Amino acid sequence: MNNWLSFLHQQGASIHENNTITFGEIPSDYPDLLQKTTVTPLIHVGLLSIDGKDSARFLQGQVTCDIQQLSPGHNLTGARCNPKGRTLTNFLLCQPSEDNLLMLMQHALVQSSIDELSKFAAFFKVQLADQSNQYQCIGISGSQAGALAKNIATLCQHSFSDGRQLLVVPTESAPAIWQQLTTSATPTGNELWHLQDIRAGLGHVQTETTTMFVPQMLNFQATGSISFKKGCYTGQEVVARMKYLGKLKRRMYRIATKGSSLPVPGSPCFMPGEEPGTQGQSIGNVVLAARSDDSHQDMLVVLTEEASKSETLIIGEGSPQTVQQQPLPYLID
Repeated sequence: MNNWLSFLHQQGASIHENNTITFGEIPSDYPDLLQKTTVTPLIHVGLLSIDGKDSARFLQGQVTCDIQQLSPGHNLTGARCNPKGRTLTNFLLCQPSEDNLLMLMQHALVQSSIDELSKFAAFFKVQLADQSNQYQCIGISGSQAGALAKNIATLCQHSFSDGRQLLVVPTESAPAIWQQLTTSATPTGNELWHLQDIRAGLGHVQTETTTMFVPQMLNFQATGSISFKKGCYTGQEVVARMKYLGKLKRRMYRIATKGSSLPVPGSPCFMPGEEPGTQGQSIGNVVLAARSDDSHQDMLVVLTEEASKSETLIIGEGSPQTVQQQPLPYLID
């Protein structure tokens, strides 16, 4: 356990497998906590740094977003694909300084991303490094999130469309910043943050789902994570063909259902079969799931259009369950 996690443990945190953290809250507390200002250590987020004078030029050929639109005060969201157009990871991209870029992504995907990008980095004056121990990410949500974030010295800061704030701070400063924030905000674990991601329609590629989806299946075209005007990048032909020539057969929906046992990312979804107790072919996969109270869940699920209209689905190895499609806060082209 590193110093940051040890500090959080001293502050009352329980740290579990898969970078999950709680502060004693339980799902039945979530409806009330969503009405408060809360602060969350985003220990599931890792940081990959790209340093060097070729950083922007190098990354431009590897990702779906247009690096030319990036600046120290303007962050980007994007994805990185394999040559078949399948999403390896998605990220938030910040530029702390002219020759330094930071990619925030699922912590478990940082090292594999470095390994893959290193194959191309040899042709550029750049250095790749895992900076997950040097910097920490802290999330603030609630009506006072913006006001609280203004008082914090950060390496990078990102504002989400729902008002949440993500702060990137040096590890050595994180304990003092945490104590400053918790005088005004309630500490919470990252499942509540995941729930808010789900309601904001923000899916994340995780270890279990890497290469499972093309970017448009995750609605990245609707969240500004794909530029169709930039030049070539790995997987660009497939992504562009899907927009101009293809028909997207599956995309991401938000659903709500009953239950307390969460499906893991990538869990297959099925329509019930014609015979009781049977299932049809797989019609989608879970992207992200979180409990919304002690007996309900919210999920982001990639589904066929037909399946999205069904009131009953089989998710993972479970029994058929009633599902309700929920609105997303953006329009799908």
